[in-house]
Amino acid sequence: MNRKVMVAAVAAAFAAPAAFAQSSVTVGGTINIMYDTAKATGSLGNTSGVAGAAFDIKSHDRVRDGAGSNIRFSVIEDLGGGNSAFVQVEQAVIGNADTRANMFGAGAGTTGWGNRNSAVGIRSKQFGRFLIGIWDVHYHESYDIDPGWIIINSSGSTLGLMQGFGMPTLTPAIGGRYSNVLRWDSPVWSGFSVTANYARPTDTAPANAPGTATDGKKNRVWNMAARYQAGGLTVNYSYLSDRDAVTTNVTLSLGGSGSLVVPLAAAWKVNSNRMGARYKFAMGLGIGIMFDSSRVSNNTAAPASNVNIKRTVWAFPVTYETGNHHMYASYSRARDWKGAIGGFDVGAPQNTIVVGGQTNNLGSSTGAKNISVGYAYKLSQRTNAHVSYQKITNDALAGYDFFANSVGMGVANIGADPRTLAVGLRHTF
Repeated sequence: MNRKVMVAAVAAAFAAPAAFAQSSVTVGGTINIMYDTAKATGSLGNTSGVAGAAFDIKSHDRVRDGAGSNIRFSVIEDLGGGNSAFVQVEQAVIGNADTRANMFGAGAGTTGWGNRNSAVGIRSKQFGRFLIGIWDVHYHESYDIDPGWIIINSSGSTLGLMQGFGMPTLTPAIGGRYSNVLRWDSPVWSGFSVTANYARPTDTAPANAPGTATDGKKNRVWNMAARYQAGGLTVNYSYLSDRDAVTTNVTLSLGGSGSLVVPLAAAWKVNSNRMGARYKFAMGLGIGIMFDSSRVSNNTAAPASNVNIKRTVWAFPVTYETGNHHMYASYSRARDWKGAIGGFDVGAPQNTIVVGGQTNNLGSSTGAKNISVGYAYKLSQRTNAHVSYQKITNDALAGYDFFANSVGMGVANIGADPRTLAVGLRHTF
């Protein structure tokens, strides 16, 4: 739990004496640094049909941020009547601490301040909370059901499978830390609460390329989430609609139809339904179940470049806490793609890929399994030492990678199995 520190010098520098009497500034954060070894082996080759272990990611050592190391400044001003104004500025403080993927798998970047959840808003006991700024949308709703990895290593999150479709660079991610977010969180009514988000994730003007699929389009994100908490029970649901997101050209060599080329002038649409339930028993055992059903499509004018695929994921996270000991384990399974690519069913001969001399089908070789285990020992209420192991087993045409601290899977590495073994220290303040 963060320790509140009143920073009079900071407040005095930015506020008049009268305002300072009504405002408080709190400084807090987390430092979580780990040492790990990571690799992804077992690749059959790349999508050009070239075989060999040259497309494996060799074992290498890393010192990295374990799970979102940050420093956070929070300001609260009492407005009276149970209302307050607030500001939060949260910044990554380790070089790779801002590794949460945005729409297309790139980190939000560490330039400037406030690259993590940062916003200004109003809180009301009667009407809830409204904010505008940079904020997590959709993906983080899973934290209530899968919380065990948070104090250990973000590589262990079940989001490793739920955040994407397992084909690096071909499809966008599902949710993320978006910029330009307008968010409302309701009050809690007898354990029930809802959240609504609207975002324009890019500041640039719409593409508006005449005669193309992006003509007049602008990226917009809608998200609605609901949750119920009572005693040890937590149940939640989140829906995401991310529309008209523009990506770069992607070429995928297909066995039956040559190459699928997704052109630049193609706007992606992502729809996702994610739900889960967890029960934590009084003796410290927590058992969860999660389900994600997501679809991605584009509206390119070229039928041969059309993509419309769906995949589902089941996940089963477990935690156990007793005394100074914290343990977690999870198993998740991504099912094969369903839908159509280039106008043909993903299971059709036209949607086969020759990898390492083997012919594989997008409708039967795009699944994956993820196993994560971890243990933390609490040296104090704010400091722990931890160890963890994660492995993703990809099918021949899948390229799933870890949620954060990924091994760097690309299209050339599909079929390889990422794994990491890590030890680290974490302190909150």
